[in-house]
Amino acid sequence: MIDFLVTEKRLTRDEAYMLSSVAADLQITQLVDGNKGVHAMIPKAVFVSPPRK
Repeated sequence: MIDFLVTEKRLTRDEAYMLSSVAADLQITQLVDGNKGVHAMIPKAVFVSPPRK
């Protein structure tokens, strides 16, 4: 998640870490071979800029 935010959203690593810690939703998934995975998701609405006044 941190690498994605740095690459795609042009955040610094510190900014990406802070955003992830407050806005990321983690889901635990089980794969077919018994390994478990964790997916982190941040709503797209977080990145929408507010309307200009």
